[in-house]
Amino acid sequence: MFPACAVAAPVRLIATDAGLEGPATIAAGMRHVVFENHGTKIHEGMFVKLPPGMTASDYAADVKSGALFPKGALDYSGPGLTSPGEATELWLPLDAGDYVLICWHHARTSVRPLKVRSTGAADDTPPKADVIVRMSDYRFDISAAVRTGVQVIRFETPGPSMHEVDLFRLRPGKTAADVQRWYKVDDLEGAAPADALGGALDSHDIRHVLWIRKTFAPGTYVLHCAMPMTMDAKSGDNHRSHADVGMVTTFDVK
Repeated sequence: MFPACAVAAPVRLIATDAGLEGPATIAAGMRHVVFENHGTKIHEGMFVKLPPGMTASDYAADVKSGALFPKGALDYSGPGLTSPGEATELWLPLDAGDYVLICWHHARTSVRPLKVRSTGAADDTPPKADVIVRMSDYRFDISAAVRTGVQVIRFETPGPSMHEVDLFRLRPGKTAADVQRWYKVDDLEGAAPADALGGALDSHDIRHVLWIRKTFAPGTYVLHCAMPMTMDAKSGDNHRSHADVGMVTTFDVK
């Protein structure tokens, strides 16, 4: 499905409507991750490092209470929103520790424990980037045109805020405004104006750099940042996001 790059086999994560499937333990370092959505709904996969004393059950309880950023837990990014039948391939750094994997779109059912161990395993080497996307307050800066075929995009976060990016391909006759309404008002339910093709979720350490490799067909694409404007936002409180203040952009692939 994907061109070979990393020496070791990639970390494979499978999303179903019942939750996330994957290994119980992986090696620390730069990891090559392949995320496949085998469900009937849109899914994503966030790596979150737990603070000492917090269990996966504790984290899940905080999330169920409405916390978007449980105290002490650190987001380590991961594959963004991905439509059924689609796959996302990325490279991201992971430090040793106890983690959970979570799909925030189905957060009440998807929390899965994961151990990241210091094993001395070699880093997976990211491929050379064709395009660099910088995520600043509050815009996406794209270094070059994205071309048809296999492209590697390197995502950087100059900040100063945390950011994330979801990648969508618009369906005929639809616009970025349709995606924004579908995301915020429809909660990604109902008739979709776009296909969700993955992306890079947020990291508390904005120095982290991520790479995504995708095969791009001709069309119009949307980059969308759904990070809340305040870190104390709660789920269900209709909080403002970075997209609400303009962090949405389109680009064409020809």
